[in-house]
Amino acid sequence: MTLRVIIAARGGPEAKSRLAGRLDGPERASLAAAMLADMLSALNGAEAVDRVYVVTPTPELARIAAEADAVVILEAEAGGLNAAFEAARRRLAARDQGGLIALLPGDLPRLEASDLAEAAARAAADTVVIVRSQSDGGTGAIVQPAGLDLPLAFGQDSFCRHCGGAAGLGLAVASPNLSSLSLDLDRPLDLDRLAGSAAQGRAAALARAFRHQAGAAA
Repeated sequence: MTLRVIIAARGGPEAKSRLAGRLDGPERASLAAAMLADMLSALNGAEAVDRVYVVTPTPELARIAAEADAVVILEAEAGGLNAAFEAARRRLAARDQGGLIALLPGDLPRLEASDLAEAAARAAADTVVIVRSQSDGGTGAIVQPAGLDLPLAFGQDSFCRHCGGAAGLGLAVASPNLSSLSLDLDRPLDLDRLAGSAAQGRAAALARAFRHQAGAAA
């Protein structure tokens, strides 16, 4: 079964506002760009993935996506993740309602294609895969049939809302423990955990650089 991945990413100095007490605008913009680049790198050549789409209002992120051979859906203005995901889902479903789509926020710097493949293997016409994020009870990933109009509620504590929405449609929910899909980066604690991990990639390198800078300034 085909799997198309939709990444909704927000960049620029207004990105990742919950990190504003730790990072300034340019630093948060750099982190958002690094996370998207890491995600696209992880998906590059993944056998389970047929196509990657990046929905963003940020020109820099659109450039990164295009250079990684992703399909860019450039928004006219910044809006919420839910509206971005829904617009992209409808666009894909209008062309082909078959297959699966994965909805991924653009803040999963430790994304592994194998975890996404496992999530896709658990999805079916009557089963939606919803991965709970570890940081705030939010949603790290949804894998669903492309034509399914699942009510979206990405944000803090959204996991339970998504499960309730699926149940309301008479669907079963699979919630596998897939760490790379649950480790989103929203809070200073998430940044510290990434810096202290063995993760590779641009975002992890930036997190360590920010930690070093903070230590030097202390």
